[in-house]
Amino acid sequence: MAAHRRLSGRAAALVAVLIVVVCRRSPPAGPFPAASVVLVSIDTLRADHLPVYGYAAGSTPAIDTLAREGIVFEDVYSQCPLTLPAHASMFTGLLPSHHGVRDNMGFALDPGRRPLAVRLHAAGLDTGAAVSAYVLRRATGIAEGFDAYDDAIETDRASQAMADQQRDGAAAVDSLARWVEARGGRRFFAFLHLYEPHAPYTPPPQHRHHARPYDGEIAYADELVGRFVDRLRAAGRLDGAILAVTSDHGEGLGDHGEKEHGFFVYREAVRVPLVVRLPEARRAGTRVLGIVAQVDVPATLLDLAGVAFDGMDGVSQRTAMETGRAPNRPVYTETLFPRYHFGWSDLAAATDDHLRYIRAPRPELYDVRADPGERRNLIAERPAPAAAMAAWLERTGSGAAPAPSAVPADVRDKLAALGYVGAAPARAATGPLPDPKEKVAAYEAYREATGLRRQGKDVEAVAAFERLLAGNPGMLDAREALGLTLFRLGREAQAVAALEAVVAGDPRRASAHLELARIHALRGRRDQAEREAAQAASADPGQAYETLAALLVEAGRLVDAVPFARRAVAADPARASARFVLGLGLQQAGRYEEALAEYRRADEARRRERGLIVPGLHARTADCLARLGRESEAEAEFRREIEEVPYSSDGRVGLAILYRSQGRDQAARDELATVVTANPRASANDYWTVVRTLAGLGDVEAAREWAARARATFPSDPRFRSPS
Repeated sequence: MAAHRRLSGRAAALVAVLIVVVCRRSPPAGPFPAASVVLVSIDTLRADHLPVYGYAAGSTPAIDTLAREGIVFEDVYSQCPLTLPAHASMFTGLLPSHHGVRDNMGFALDPGRRPLAVRLHAAGLDTGAAVSAYVLRRATGIAEGFDAYDDAIETDRASQAMADQQRDGAAAVDSLARWVEARGGRRFFAFLHLYEPHAPYTPPPQHRHHARPYDGEIAYADELVGRFVDRLRAAGRLDGAILAVTSDHGEGLGDHGEKEHGFFVYREAVRVPLVVRLPEARRAGTRVLGIVAQVDVPATLLDLAGVAFDGMDGVSQRTAMETGRAPNRPVYTETLFPRYHFGWSDLAAATDDHLRYIRAPRPELYDVRADPGERRNLIAERPAPAAAMAAWLERTGSGAAPAPSAVPADVRDKLAALGYVGAAPARAATGPLPDPKEKVAAYEAYREATGLRRQGKDVEAVAAFERLLAGNPGMLDAREALGLTLFRLGREAQAVAALEAVVAGDPRRASAHLELARIHALRGRRDQAEREAAQAASADPGQAYETLAALLVEAGRLVDAVPFARRAVAADPARASARFVLGLGLQQAGRYEEALAEYRRADEARRRERGLIVPGLHARTADCLARLGRESEAEAEFRREIEEVPYSSDGRVGLAILYRSQGRDQAARDELATVVTANPRASANDYWTVVRTLAGLGDVEAAREWAARARATFPSDPRFRSPS
């Protein structure tokens, strides 16, 4: 008995030693209450195109290094294959039905969902972000809780429409790295969003050797991740941070007929990477088996940082980092994209360690261990697990999807420039909805046609739209795009007919009404233009009333325009052109200080809309300043007008008048001359502007000289028979 006790004592001591050794070799995965938090989201990155997940054709040395120094989660699934809803889940830890963002269009994250930035800010961390595409602009609500949120989408590829709505990730990396470096020793939460793997796949030259351009885009995104990590390391902040690299969703690449994402919920579109590097590379080289949800990401990061993650659908996977196994629980995924945009059926999926069930008009069940490519539908062979997963989806999906809000036409255009499909169907569909599997060919044909249009291949685009509409006459998005393309080709009557067919099918479609208004206005049909703009007001009051105000100003009816401008800014305070009209009304009434304030608001709104120019804004601002005796400021504003609108006469004429009032007569003459000399296409009207202005300023000699020049250039124009 004593010997047994002694043996037990020795065994106990040995076990204790082993425990100490194991603990030293495998320290716990936090929490780290003094750590900063970094989250990197690489848009559209499917996990199985990374070497760390077994992909031999890829090249991602930065992510590979993070994987060696960190923890790799083997099977992580997105809640939605769309950027905005997925990031809403990534930030809030909530399913789409709980955070309320169900599509990239027509939804915004409501305040009060307590996303990651809000919780970390409350815990004392500085919060900063830099994003790379318009779809994550701050107006979506996704920026809640961030002290600094850089969504400035600027690029040197200005010739491409898409470039106006996204930016090279290098700009986002530099912006966020500079923000981190300015934090000193303070704890921070930094969110970096890279858009590179998103279509179209155009990797920079150093990554064009890949057989698939998509892989080249991934390689460039990896290079950018490496740059950011290097900046963290150089600043001495890497080893004190919890760093996670993940994605919002994957990419179809044609595996089930879908080339991109959003339409289906197959594995290639929703399985995403997740690599977490802990402070000082703790638990380096760990791989976690089992199913993990996107909503687990914020819960895990908060738990690792020692911050509460209550109220989330997601759970912390901190324990799984120690055990190497995530708890087996199903993951919910949805896409309402086919329903919202085409009136076809929505889809939802339930995923566990073994099976994936997809709810559709023709449901699907796959054994992803034996069939990771989801090629063999087992629904008829295994009805019991399919029924159980279907019931779980019904409980989890929380009922019918809400209708999206109306999408302003300018927002829709910007998202369309990124390749996102536009407005929803005219009315709720009744009866059984088509299965997206049966419609994927039509959907891809639509994407191909819109792609041709974005590339400026209008003749080919018209042919593609017409083929598509022959078999799918109810696709209003396609018909509207056809109308716009026909107008661009100069086929106005056909364009108007196409757009009128769109508004007949959906009278509330603001974008089509506004395009018709634009066409009628260009052709001088003002009454028709005003009617079409008024029709758009119920769905898009901000832009519709702004358009009406602009039409009335062009018709010389400023007094009538001002009430519409007021209604536009009441609907959307950021309508720059409407605020400009309000300023015009105040200026005409002699209320220069108030006009100046309105022009400043217009300029602020204009600057938020990257690249928007409001002709005359700076010239009118300058005029108010000059009348208020602030001449140096006025001169600077006139110069800004000339810089932004080089061929506009407003800035040059205003500057000449200012110079004349200061007794700088030659400077005034020289500036007026540029109305003609700086414009290689100067018209008779430009010459007349110079002559009339000089005469009005009392410089009769110069007016006669310019009238003589004009007579020589435009001998039949009766305005130049007399120099005054």
